[in-house]
Amino acid sequence: MRFVFSLVLLFALASCNFNVTPTFYIRDVKDVISDNKGIDIPIFLKIPTTDVDSCKSEIGQVLGILSTHGMDGTLQSCSTDEDNFFAIANVEFRASVIPSKFSQADNFNGIVGLIVEQGEEGIYYLNLQANPRLPRAMGDIEGALFFATLDASQVGFVITLNNDTRQSIDLNIYDSFVNGIPTDYGTFELGPRSELEIRSSDVGANIFFDRGWFGIADFKL
Repeated sequence: MRFVFSLVLLFALASCNFNVTPTFYIRDVKDVISDNKGIDIPIFLKIPTTDVDSCKSEIGQVLGILSTHGMDGTLQSCSTDEDNFFAIANVEFRASVIPSKFSQADNFNGIVGLIVEQGEEGIYYLNLQANPRLPRAMGDIEGALFFATLDASQVGFVITLNNDTRQSIDLNIYDSFVNGIPTDYGTFELGPRSELEIRSSDVGANIFFDRGWFGIADFKL
C-alpha cells in the first residue's frame, strides 16, 4: 500500500530506527470532548538524516513540500545521536487532538492526531491517526528525496499520555507495552500529575501503516 511507503519515507531517512513520540494531555482530551472542537499542540521529533552537512538541505525539502499541503514543521537544529553515529534533525511539528467527526483533511492540521471517538455509555476511544493529506504530500516528496529508504520495520510509535488533571483516570490500553509491561488488553490507572508511556506492538505499527491509524485505549467519563 502506498501509505506504508510514503509515511516511512518521511520518518526513515537513514538506515536506523526511528520512533514517533507524541505526548498527549488528558486535560486537552477532556477539553476536546466538552468543547467539541479540535486543538493543536507542538510535538518534537528526532528524524534521521544522511549526515549533518546534508541535514538542513534534506529536511528543508521535506518541510517545504509538507507546508504546501498544510502541515507546517520547523527545523530546530541538526546534530548527531548519542553514539555520534547517525545524523539527527530536531524538528517541531504540530499534532492535532480532535473529535472523530472532524478527523478529515480539512479539519486536520497536525502531521498526526489523537482522534477522540465517542462510543456508547460514556465510553471514549483514543486512536492515533496520520493526517489524511500526508500520503499526497509524500507522493510529491518521493520524487525529490532520492536519499530516503523505505522500511516500515524502522519506525515505532511511543505515545505518552500525561494526566495533567487532579483526578485519576482508568485507561483500557490495547496491544502494546505500557511503561515496559506487555499487554494485550489491560486496565491501567493514570493518577494525577503522572503519565504512561505506551509503545505500540509490531501488530499495532503494521495496522497503522496498512490503514493510517490504530487504536490506543478507551476510557469512561
